[in-house]
Amino acid sequence: MATFFYAVLGICGTLYPGWWKRFLKFPPPPPDPEPWWYIGAIAIGAIAGLAGGILFQGKIEHDQLFAGQTAIASGLVAFASASLVTGIATSLKR
Repeated sequence: MATFFYAVLGICGTLYPGWWKRFLKFPPPPPDPEPWWYIGAIAIGAIAGLAGGILFQGKIEHDQLFAGQTAIASGLVAFASASLVTGIATSLKR
């Protein structure tokens, strides 16, 4: 269940930086000529979130500082790692 949680948080972290700015443009921008990139970015975000969450959970599993909050802390790391990786990947796309 934790792996699904990390993957979902990775997907949520994918479109976070500035996804809402496209709704404020008037007139709306033309459609993207390569719409497959969104699917690729979502897949990259899910993989990055899964990797970040699992690796961080393995590091803090027996640490007293994170006692009882392992899932919450690992979920935040999954979200942040997906946001960071997809932010770098989308900046390299341009």
